[in-house]
Amino acid sequence: MPSRLRWKWIVIFAVVLACLTGVAGLPTSMEQLTANWHKSMRLGLDLKGGSHIVLQIQVQDAFKAEADLLIERLNERLQKEQLPYGSIERNEPGSIETAESIQVDVRGVPSERSSDFRRVAADVLGSEWVLTPVNSDTYRVNIRKEAAIQLRQDTLARSINTIEKKINGLGVAESSVQQRGGSGGETEILVQLPGVDDPARVKGILQTSALLELCEVKGGPFASREAAISQHGGVMPLNSKLVRSTTRAGVGNEPAWYLLSRSPVITGRDLRDAKPMPGENPGQWDTSFVLTQDAAQRFHRFTSANIGKNLAIVLDNSVISAPRIDSAISDQGRIMGAADQQTASDLALNLRSGSLPAGAKVIEERTVGPSLGADSIRRGILAGLVGLALVVASMVAYYRGAGVNSVIALMLNTLMTVAALSYIDATWTLPGIAGLVLSIGMAVDSNVLIFERIKEEMRGGKIVPAAIAAGFDRALTIIIDTHVTTVVASAFLFLFGTGPVRGFAVTLVIGLIANLFTAVFVSRAIFDLKVWRNPRLSSLSIGKEMFEQPKIDFLSKRALTLGLSVLAIVISIGSLVIKGGPNYGLDFRGGSLISVKFDGKPSLDQLRGYLTARLPGAVSLQESQGTSEVLIGTELADESQLEKTRLIVEQTLREKYGLANGKLDLNTANVGALDETLSKALPEAGVGLNDQERHDLAKRITDFRDKVHSGLIGNMDELSKVAGVDGKVLTALKQETGLGHFNIRSAEIVGPKAGAHLRQQALMATLCALGGMLIYVAFRFEWISGAAAVIATIHDIVITLGLFSLTNREIDLNIIAALLTLIGYSMNDKIVVFDRVRENMQHGVRGRSFLALVNESINQTLSRTLLTAGPTLLACLSLYFLGGEVLNGIAFALFAGVVVGTYSSIFVASALLVMWHSRKNASAPPAVRTGEVLAAK
Repeated sequence: MPSRLRWKWIVIFAVVLACLTGVAGLPTSMEQLTANWHKSMRLGLDLKGGSHIVLQIQVQDAFKAEADLLIERLNERLQKEQLPYGSIERNEPGSIETAESIQVDVRGVPSERSSDFRRVAADVLGSEWVLTPVNSDTYRVNIRKEAAIQLRQDTLARSINTIEKKINGLGVAESSVQQRGGSGGETEILVQLPGVDDPARVKGILQTSALLELCEVKGGPFASREAAISQHGGVMPLNSKLVRSTTRAGVGNEPAWYLLSRSPVITGRDLRDAKPMPGENPGQWDTSFVLTQDAAQRFHRFTSANIGKNLAIVLDNSVISAPRIDSAISDQGRIMGAADQQTASDLALNLRSGSLPAGAKVIEERTVGPSLGADSIRRGILAGLVGLALVVASMVAYYRGAGVNSVIALMLNTLMTVAALSYIDATWTLPGIAGLVLSIGMAVDSNVLIFERIKEEMRGGKIVPAAIAAGFDRALTIIIDTHVTTVVASAFLFLFGTGPVRGFAVTLVIGLIANLFTAVFVSRAIFDLKVWRNPRLSSLSIGKEMFEQPKIDFLSKRALTLGLSVLAIVISIGSLVIKGGPNYGLDFRGGSLISVKFDGKPSLDQLRGYLTARLPGAVSLQESQGTSEVLIGTELADESQLEKTRLIVEQTLREKYGLANGKLDLNTANVGALDETLSKALPEAGVGLNDQERHDLAKRITDFRDKVHSGLIGNMDELSKVAGVDGKVLTALKQETGLGHFNIRSAEIVGPKAGAHLRQQALMATLCALGGMLIYVAFRFEWISGAAAVIATIHDIVITLGLFSLTNREIDLNIIAALLTLIGYSMNDKIVVFDRVRENMQHGVRGRSFLALVNESINQTLSRTLLTAGPTLLACLSLYFLGGEVLNGIAFALFAGVVVGTYSSIFVASALLVMWHSRKNASAPPAVRTGEVLAAK
């Protein structure tokens, strides 16, 4: 074997070994192999179940807090220096965007003391604030731009750190907390929690600021705020603040008010530990805390000097209690009155994690139940395997021996993609699976280009070895061009996309990069090995010709085909206009979408009546064909309705379709709730399990419900199939639990502002992708070729959007991912034809018109065009029929786009090129940059 060929195979085996190691590790047993496989295949939320939450940090709160601290320091210094002044007040920035407009006005400064005031102010303000005179006795303080930027960054960093501590305290595996990328995401934090058992509880913990303060009580409780102020002559005492209580007092049973010292004795930063503990009364739980050494000494001094006075425990700006100090206290305290142990535990976790520096508002939430995740895995794997099988079968059936070659390359392509995703710890999502299947379908394009070129070289009289070499060399240019255009589209998709859409882009790009290695390097090595074994090889098993030198005059009817395209565009735009624009999905319009599975088909009119009576906005119901699943959609007028809407839907479902006897519903219970019920029921039934064994049993029961019964168990006796559920356990379950008639499979909530922002991102991604490819194609060919390709691609997008409008399909982020992929794929088709036009022009066009040359180029690439579209369409059909709801929309967009794109490559882009040429010069071809040809001649 020649050394060059030997080294090729050494590289191939090294790559295979590295890929296998990345996927399976170095196991010593089947158990370890299985464990390594599961570890490398990290499942996303849509496959494993869990929650995707976007928190918008209200940074204006941090600016207000800084201004309040400045006011406090300024007050103290001015009083200490005995400088007279009228008032110090700040404004109220109402939004994140106006946070930097924070300002503090100092009024009533005597003009004769202005120099003294400036001296004191300069000392207090430091380098972060700037003082500006407004008139003779008024000064305004503004935050410097650099300080404002730093405060924003610090607020986000502290928020992320605090949220990470909370998540780690909950023990959620493989969680992710990061600042959301892209334009407009500077104040947003993306939290992903795969497999989380109780998303509502987690979300509550994340949003809780847990700002703890122990403050001296100066007066109260008062029946109202006005009563407190009037008690002090209508003027708020200096260095004090009024805080509402959680207890009720006075007229109308309104919350009581306390007058507290503005400077707390102890804050949450002084805590060393916090934990739940049983309260003094049965069933009551408290949260105890321990102070740091310095704080304990400070607290001891304060309590020693204030025996007999009251101390307020303030949590998130509400007085929880105001007990009397009966004796000196050193390092411990207790917050009493939690409703149950979990509430006390959650408060302890929040206190240990520290308070958020600013409020956190949920602007987007997506929760996938474990039952839907299990179904998605099954459907995604099935769609992927069937799609791969269809592609393999079509290649082998047409290309015979060379088809087997391509199958080996495709298998290695898949292995390399999976291994690369494993090495970078990427997460598998449903769109990611679609990206893998699509990359396999598109990888066929490279093999088809090479094989068709080899056939062409053999028809030209070259012997097999020379034909193989020429085929690979001449196809390299176009392979690189087509891959670059798709990568450009995917790059913008990654830049502007979020979550699963980015996973789609990453998977597709990795697959395309792997294809450059497998199609060009591995396939060539297989052919070279065949030639080395038989140097006198006179024929090649590479299939028959689809067309025997076709000479179809595609462009003779270009006026008709362009007219049909214009008609299709008019119909598409007309449908969009009549229907008020695209039918935006939840991602872009905002609102809520909750998928519910019932144990039988419910009455939609009855369900709509239940929900309409309670929800503020319009309600839409959509029944999944052939199933008992219903999609409940609602519109939201503002962000404040996000959480309320979801809670109303869940409460209505529990009341109307849940259990009426007060028992725990096994079809909706999470592991924690079932574990708590079992902790009481099993001892009474004579079953002795420790805490871990009981928790594991609860987990097996919920897994059985979700993975075997898709979230709904119809008969309690089915539970006997669960390991550990014997007669006693089953009896206890029947006594304490029951089976409701519904299960929430998923819940998505997106605020209107977030939806509008996502629409902007999607539009920007599309425009940038088109612009980027226009520049690349213009550089590789000429500007008119780029313009023709982009116009034809816009034609494809508009008609595809029209098909969505005509079929009343929604457009969401996943569809945008498909459309951006379509842009790259459609551009590939155009590039293949234009590349052949360029090549034919280099070989000379004497005696032929430009129209004839373009027609000839289309005919020469016709086999490639159809053979590439065929396997890709087969992969799309697999996704459409087998991939489930999520992949269904992606597959529809890709299928329609590939069909329309293939049509436009032949009849639209080429016709535009000919029309432009005819207008400029009926006989002379346009200038071509012959020096830019990448393929070897």
